[in-house]
Amino acid sequence: MKKVLLLTVVASLCLSAACGGTQTPSETARPGYTLWTSGRTAAEPVEERKTESYTPQEGTAEEFTVANYFSDDMIVPKDKEIVVWGTAPESQNGKIVAAEFKGLKGSAEIENGAWKLVLQGTLPASGEQGHTLTVSGGNGVKEEFEDVLVGDIWIVSGQSNSDLTFFGTVAGTSTDILTLYEEELDAAVKEDNIRILRQTNFDLMNDRYQEPMNEPQTDILSSYRWHTAERRRVVGSSVSNSFSMLGYFFAKELYTLNPDVPVGIIMAGCGGAPLSLLASPEANDAFPSTLKDKTMTLGNYLIPACGIYNMFIAPLTNVGITGMIFYQGETDALEAADYGDALGIFIKDLREKFGTNFLFLNTQLTSYGYESGGIQLTGIWDAFSNMRFAQAEVKIDDSIPDYEVIPTLDLGWREGDKDGAHPYYKKEIGQRGAAIAAAKLYGIGEAENVGCPIPSKIEYKEDALEITYDYAGGGLKTLDGKAVTGFEVKMDGAWKTAEVVVDGNMILVQNVSNPEGVRYAPELRYANMDDANLCSGTGYPAAAFSAEFE
Repeated sequence: MKKVLLLTVVASLCLSAACGGTQTPSETARPGYTLWTSGRTAAEPVEERKTESYTPQEGTAEEFTVANYFSDDMIVPKDKEIVVWGTAPESQNGKIVAAEFKGLKGSAEIENGAWKLVLQGTLPASGEQGHTLTVSGGNGVKEEFEDVLVGDIWIVSGQSNSDLTFFGTVAGTSTDILTLYEEELDAAVKEDNIRILRQTNFDLMNDRYQEPMNEPQTDILSSYRWHTAERRRVVGSSVSNSFSMLGYFFAKELYTLNPDVPVGIIMAGCGGAPLSLLASPEANDAFPSTLKDKTMTLGNYLIPACGIYNMFIAPLTNVGITGMIFYQGETDALEAADYGDALGIFIKDLREKFGTNFLFLNTQLTSYGYESGGIQLTGIWDAFSNMRFAQAEVKIDDSIPDYEVIPTLDLGWREGDKDGAHPYYKKEIGQRGAAIAAAKLYGIGEAENVGCPIPSKIEYKEDALEITYDYAGGGLKTLDGKAVTGFEVKMDGAWKTAEVVVDGNMILVQNVSNPEGVRYAPELRYANMDDANLCSGTGYPAAAFSAEFE
């Protein structure tokens, strides 16, 4: 079915399985009701990467280099293949590089000046100290990496709100943020089995990286290395060497919830980046025309389409990641109508590149101030509600598996904050992401109680409209104990305030006649939850969404 763009619709909407969506019997509308569907076909899981077994050989290479990605204090993935790679002079072609870690061995022949080996076997999570990854050739030539842990590895990616550091991005905000999180930063200690790897777009403002940004790279920059997540490493000494607040707080909470599994977190975002900069060349080429081939200027340098992927993400595709926590969309807000399609392409392509169906946690755009460093925030900022709808829709229609939305409308700009574009309140976002991840991956807590409410089914007929929610936490309620606010229903071509009541995990929209659509939290600019107060029985705020019916 061809797409139809309506006033605030963010993707094509149709009414039955004939539109191409997939439905199970449980998703079939009740007699007399019509079930809303976006019309997208659910993406199939990718084939999990698995290397055939082989008998490792002894190393014979006299000279080789291990990729910059490997360093002391790193984490290798639990329950997944452990890949080690690097380069060597052409003169070493045909010779062997071997590796060993915790009794697992592997080897590879050098070909065309490069090598990549897979250790034979996998390992359970372990925070035990003192283990060394050894990579060796012949005649005693070797490199060793000490204090290597086994755990889950995550990527934090997106644009500036994903890599917003403890120094902020606007002059003067570092004092605010460091004061706000003084207690949390005092608790950032080396003893936590959390390891961080910082990549920053500041390093790309350099002539030497302009050409490499045009092709997927096989290694990270030589200046990057893993560190323990102690305060001096998390905070750093400036915005250019401080760590992502979202990434750190997510890792800290995930480790707190399950200290048996060490957590590694890698920064791979870029302030101002459209989705096309974070996508691979193959994904970018498949994007809708409105979202493909976007570029951006960083300082005096042009960052090409796929430039951030090529430099920061492509070098990680050998790594068995557990998931990605993502915060992006501001730059693409005017193209929200096509964003859901692009997001599906982006996530599936990344999963194919990494060879695993990793969990994708998408941070829904928050509320923002009008002033940022004295600059009025208009234009794209006025379109953010549509982007929130797009981020939610691909969860509601279940077109992207292993995808979760983290609502943040209550964590936006607040009166007196100096930065309207980059809300400071990343701790709670990280905690929400970690809670749903721990429930999904570790069985710690129940997703129904720790997830943020989001519709799983929208049914309507001429005079009734019912919305069934996932993650209702035992029964929907409101944040302030008052009547539900924030819902609107479309009738006769116009949106108007909806009268709704809560019935367990359902919202019933009353007094409707031939409904043409329904939406929640469509206009929220500030962190004012009086305007949209729905939450789960366990207190988690509901996601903004919109659905229009043909």
